[in-house]
Amino acid sequence: MKKKRYYILLLFFICTLLSTILYHFYNKDTYMWEHHPIPYKPNEELITVTTFNIQYGKGIDNRVDLNRTIETLRGLEADIISLQEVERNSFRSYFTDQVTTIANALGMNAVFSPSLNYPGLYYGNAILSKYPIEDTATIPFSNRIENRTAMLTKLTISEEQSIYVLNTHLGLNRSERLEAIDEIHDRLKRLDQPILLTGDLNSLPKHEEYRVWESLLTKTNKGIPIQTFHNQDWQIDYIFHSSDFIVKETRVTQSEASDHFPVTALLLLKP
Repeated sequence: MKKKRYYILLLFFICTLLSTILYHFYNKDTYMWEHHPIPYKPNEELITVTTFNIQYGKGIDNRVDLNRTIETLRGLEADIISLQEVERNSFRSYFTDQVTTIANALGMNAVFSPSLNYPGLYYGNAILSKYPIEDTATIPFSNRIENRTAMLTKLTISEEQSIYVLNTHLGLNRSERLEAIDEIHDRLKRLDQPILLTGDLNSLPKHEEYRVWESLLTKTNKGIPIQTFHNQDWQIDYIFHSSDFIVKETRVTQSEASDHFPVTALLLLKP
């Protein structure tokens, strides 16, 4: 009887272990969700871009409610959305596939790249797009405490035009941020299409840590101070653009859905 019980427990342990391994392999890599197989063409080449650190749906009341995140994003009516601190099937966000849930609710394509991919925690950056997603690549950074990455995605704007969108969430250590900024610069200077750079840089404008990008990119709110963090007069979330774009508007939307506020820019893509 004891031997039978032992074999049952052993079988249960093996099945649990195999399930965990399969679950981890399913979630640990880049994930893509396609909603629009037909290319979406913007009106008069105007493109609305948003960047938002959603804190995996945890609001300033410390309650995780992804519906608030979705409603905030829905009101922005963006064509391209860069998200940071997104999770797929993680324990602290109730094992919700946040990428698919948000993309499906907004009717957008999506790609997700986890910066942390431990069993039970898949956490990183996502790009949602009304345009078809051609390709995406993850740029890892050499951080000592918490892995950070950037994702570089190519979008098809029309039959003749593609653009690159880079989305990143840089760390709290300054030296590591500067190394990551240099790595991003090295990657961007090799591109031959219009570029948008978005993300949470964890760096204030006065520190000018991203000065190396100025030969390639301009901040959409250049010369206009904005606040993107709820309890400090800080801008740490940004949208940058190459000279292929003209900025029509940059705005911040206050929201209780996260400890960050979404930043949105209306851009005109030059012919």
